[in-house]
Amino acid sequence: VPHLVVDPVMVSTGGFALLADDAVACMKGRLLPLAGVVTPNRYEAQLLANMTIDSVEDAKIAARKILDCGPRAVLIKGGHLDLADRSVDVLWDGERASVFEAERIDTPHTHGTGCTYSAAIAAQLARGCSLVEAVGKAKGYITEAIRHGLAIGHGHGPTHHFYFLSETSHKCGSR
Repeated sequence: VPHLVVDPVMVSTGGFALLADDAVACMKGRLLPLAGVVTPNRYEAQLLANMTIDSVEDAKIAARKILDCGPRAVLIKGGHLDLADRSVDVLWDGERASVFEAERIDTPHTHGTGCTYSAAIAAQLARGCSLVEAVGKAKGYITEAIRHGLAIGHGHGPTHHFYFLSETSHKCGSR
């Protein structure tokens, strides 16, 4: 698979394990070596790199360690890093680190953020973008999807995948 993006959903936003230890080992040994890019959140990256991540510099070190599991690149999503008003992601492609920053949006409606971000990266790669360009475009997309998150039901709502459609663009009779 030329553009396999693996989002290792192993640890929840709250820091709770979602996979058994043997499943984590299987992911590291069998799935990550197939990945073009792996996109762990802070907690998942800590588990994969066997270290604590408290800063962007820590994320760069962890990304290098995770690359040893075999993916061609690692993007550590920084939404869980406590960096005041910025959300900072670190991409390591084996040669250089690239940092992607966006404003941190104060909203509880972030359900599905990591999965959406990874899918957006995969879509941009499929369109022919370079990895750095794909991550940059996906970062912009997910930031806006978070900004327009949906207050649905009780608790944390989802990101709004179709924020870019105006209210009138999908009504009957409108063009």
